[in-house]
Amino acid sequence: MTDRDVYLKLAALAEELMELAQAADTFVGNAALTTCAQTLAGAAKAVYEHAMEGGEH
Repeated sequence: MTDRDVYLKLAALAEELMELAQAADTFVGNAALTTCAQTLAGAAKAVYEHAMEGGEH
């Protein structure tokens, strides 16, 4: 699995979690899903930046 593949998977999961957060019935559920989505989006961004710098191994 390449860095690009990892980036795409993390970005897709983050998007799915944000959609689930919007459908959450409670504030706690929404907050938990939003936090997870933001964390995954941050990880995806880091992988993307690494790959763009030519750091893909």
